[in-house]
Amino acid sequence: MPTDVPGNQPPARPARPTGPIISACRGQVLITGSGFLPNRSVTIRITYIGDDIVDYLTYISDADGGLSAPLPETAVTETGHIAVTDHRPDPDGDGGVLWSNTVIVTHTGM
Repeated sequence: MPTDVPGNQPPARPARPTGPIISACRGQVLITGSGFLPNRSVTIRITYIGDDIVDYLTYISDADGGLSAPLPETAVTETGHIAVTDHRPDPDGDGGVLWSNTVIVTHTGM
């Protein structure tokens, strides 16, 4: 019967932090999310790929680490790629911080 011998295992890979998850609603753009640090400043990043433009907005997560962030009507003027961070460090993350998933929002021209 094989047994594990100490020292014969591959080195453990450090676990990458689990990022928060966000979603967006059409019409008035509302970014909602969970998994943020509670009562923390969070930064919403809106990237417009074709124009190389990046906008940042700041909100606060709630006591449970949730986010409900209605964006100003002028925040998304075309197709924007939106991600959110609560500034937790992540050496593998963009800018060294942990970002949520990215959602794509298209301006509806209302």
